[in-house]
Amino acid sequence: MRNLAILAASAVLLVALGGRADAGKTCIVTATEALPKSTGLVVKRSRTRPVSPAILATWRGRSKPIIVDVDVETAGDAQTFSYMCVMTQGSAFVQRTMN
Repeated sequence: MRNLAILAASAVLLVALGGRADAGKTCIVTATEALPKSTGLVVKRSRTRPVSPAILATWRGRSKPIIVDVDVETAGDAQTFSYMCVMTQGSAFVQRTMN
């Protein structure tokens, strides 16, 4: 019985973590699509990170937002674009942030 409870708890944890990973992937794809349209723009790297405590303190949405950073290069000039992403009803909403 104890093993069954441990197995069930582990399954719930894995599903929760897997859902968060899928949300991060969806946010990265949506943020990449939102990049400015520029000839020769090459995405070098993308990553997610939590939003700042100041944003979370005033956040009223149901789902927790994340920040997506996309490193790009255009004609030898490297830049990082940051987007705040929120999952709503299975789709990602992104908005560019200025940090």
